[in-house]
Amino acid sequence: MSDYVKYSSMSEGDDFLDPVPSFEVTKECVDKYIKATNDGTKELAVDDEQGRRVAPPMLAAVYVIDALRTRVGPPGGIHAKQQFKFHRPAYIGETLFTTAQVLKLYERKGRNYVEMTTETRNQHGELITNGMITRIWGKEG
Repeated sequence: MSDYVKYSSMSEGDDFLDPVPSFEVTKECVDKYIKATNDGTKELAVDDEQGRRVAPPMLAAVYVIDALRTRVGPPGGIHAKQQFKFHRPAYIGETLFTTAQVLKLYERKGRNYVEMTTETRNQHGELITNGMITRIWGKEG
């Protein structure tokens, strides 16, 4: 048995992540992201009028990829394309849950492609982001 998801085991419409992984938006992970990206956006360093500190929007790339890493494809896969739609900011202290559904499976130039939709909600069910990701599946050996 392989330790990766086989292309042939997926079908369009399948839930890709089961169980749904969680991601804690902590001050430490936000500060680490800001330092790594050298993001000087002033709003990221202060609390809002409700006493909450907003996380950088592109932290979405971290929590979505982190969720997708809970089920990996074979070696040699390529993260080809990704897009996000932001519905509201994530805040420090929230727990985020990302789901992914297989949208489309196809072959091009001898490589298998997987398109997935993603959706991230917080612990109260509020929609944070949704998006789409295209992965070129690694070759299974």
